[in-house]
Amino acid sequence: MRRAELGVVFVSSQKIKALNKKFLHRDYATDVLAFDLREGGISRDSKARRGELMGDIVISADTAAYNAGIYRTSLEREIILYVIHGILHLLGYDDHRPQDIQRMRKKEQEILIYLGKKTETAVSGKL
Repeated sequence: MRRAELGVVFVSSQKIKALNKKFLHRDYATDVLAFDLREGGISRDSKARRGELMGDIVISADTAAYNAGIYRTSLEREIILYVIHGILHLLGYDDHRPQDIQRMRKKEQEILIYLGKKTETAVSGKL
């Protein structure tokens, strides 16, 4: 990675639901949204895109607090997980098919271990 510009925005569940509906046409609240701000969006095959990351990660603060309680982890760790999740989306990871979910969860765990955050309980399952 040579260049990265990221914005992280914390919003309510109501606001993230509105953003999800407006931009992804999904009428429900979610925990994390990631918006690729590079011209042309994600392009896994473009050599010009390698080493560049630019985007916004929108996190539902309500959901982070709620899930931290459910999964008995700290709010800090939950937010770190959401930021990691958003960055992985910006890098082209997907979490719609079971095999993609597994790949993404594995990468999240690797990063959490690298950051020294793996010592808390298991990663929240929803993301």
